[in-house]
Amino acid sequence: MDIAWYGHAAFRLRGREAAVVMDPCSPETGFRLNRPAADIVTVSRGQDTAHNWVDGVTLESSGLQRTLDAPGEYEIKRVLATGVRTPGPAGSRNVAFVVTIDEVIVAHLGDLQDMPERAALEELQRADVLLLPCGGGSHLSPEAAAGIASAIAAPLVIPMLYQPEATDEVSTGLEPLANFLREMGVTVDPPSDNHINVTRSSIPTAPTVTPLLARGA
Repeated sequence: MDIAWYGHAAFRLRGREAAVVMDPCSPETGFRLNRPAADIVTVSRGQDTAHNWVDGVTLESSGLQRTLDAPGEYEIKRVLATGVRTPGPAGSRNVAFVVTIDEVIVAHLGDLQDMPERAALEELQRADVLLLPCGGGSHLSPEAAAGIASAIAAPLVIPMLYQPEATDEVSTGLEPLANFLREMGVTVDPPSDNHINVTRSSIPTAPTVTPLLARGA
């Protein structure tokens, strides 16, 4: 499965039989989606165009397409998706999604603001890959993000919702990735690509943080 980051909280998971776009972001965020193709779209914050810009996605014309924006269990084109209610901004609802595609389980936390409750946390702990907000500001702080990463304990963590450090990218007003890495106690090479291929056999055996370049910057 290929995981690509478009910037902000927008990702695309592309498997053998289906593609999923998660939290498509509007151009006002400074990131460009360029209309990625998808069979399924997941939305963590239904009233926030920074997370719900479905108009920026090209839904495939054949087969069943779905936009998922609520807690529940779904199966579409052999993709299993579970939406779990988690704490959002100012006490509002945020829906984190756990998606299984090509035998790899990916948890996208959306705009999570605090530690999930026990039932939601147990669902998120199934993840092989964690897409984690970590840039502070109106989002999860680097310190809180490190605590949640530890609680979920996914083998592979891909950060999101932070300030990309390349000079040609947009200013988000968020903290740089280095602050989160310091809280995690790790050092990593600067990102060199905007996507990563993950298979069941390539999942790390030890906790690993792998940042990506923002494809839409």
